[in-house]
Amino acid sequence: MAKTTIPHFILIIIFLYSCENSETAVEIIEKTIKKIDTIESIYFKQEMSRTNPQDIHDTIFRFREMYFKRLVNDSIVGVKGHWYMYVNDRINVVFEDIYDGKRLIRKNNRDSSAMVYDLVKYPEFKRQPFWGHNTLYGMQYQLKHILENSDVYTIERLRDTILINKLCFQVSVRLENKTSMPSFAVELSDSPGNISNSLFFIDKETYYPAGIKGENYTVDSPEKRYFIYQKYFDIDFNPSLNEDTLFNTSIEAIKGYRIAEIKPD
Repeated sequence: MAKTTIPHFILIIIFLYSCENSETAVEIIEKTIKKIDTIESIYFKQEMSRTNPQDIHDTIFRFREMYFKRLVNDSIVGVKGHWYMYVNDRINVVFEDIYDGKRLIRKNNRDSSAMVYDLVKYPEFKRQPFWGHNTLYGMQYQLKHILENSDVYTIERLRDTILINKLCFQVSVRLENKTSMPSFAVELSDSPGNISNSLFFIDKETYYPAGIKGENYTVDSPEKRYFIYQKYFDIDFNPSLNEDTLFNTSIEAIKGYRIAEIKPD
């Protein structure tokens, strides 16, 4: 019995290993790009840690809840959105960003202040990456850019892993001697000695990004590394959203707040 069981077991392991590695990094990215095209609306939670830009030895931790509604004609972030950001706990919302394609409101609930970016009144905002959120269509744009410039990026599939109880692909992307900004205004520029590493965690079941790790440093100062790590969970694809309430950027929606209208530089 043992003589037949052991070889059979080995064959199973070999089969599973071959299945695990049947898709290339490029094929995984291509499927993720197509997956995002099927998402009209989405809700998810995000855990984030990153280097404090004011102190490289300090780490900032954040928790957010996010709602998106597809807005294909928008060239800035590609979605209507509402972001709830918590700072010291998961109960009290400290900051909110609300965007409907025409106006962005950034609320500070600590001091009841709000910054308003009016893209109709100031269309110049649409010609610059004025907003840093990495939305699902921003991710899609970034992935397309990576594939279209595969001669510049080094793309590699690593061993599968588990992230927040999900089996995930790992796709590594490396950029050397250049810098880029992951947004709809992405541009590559020469930057000798600069190194950027990105690691995408892709849910093997849905092909949706489950997390992203990134780090940046220079070969002259490798000890000065800036990093960011985002994990996405409790994802609800295509939920029904009350847009009139969720994406309300009217002045009436921030009644009682001290309003500051932001103008383009």
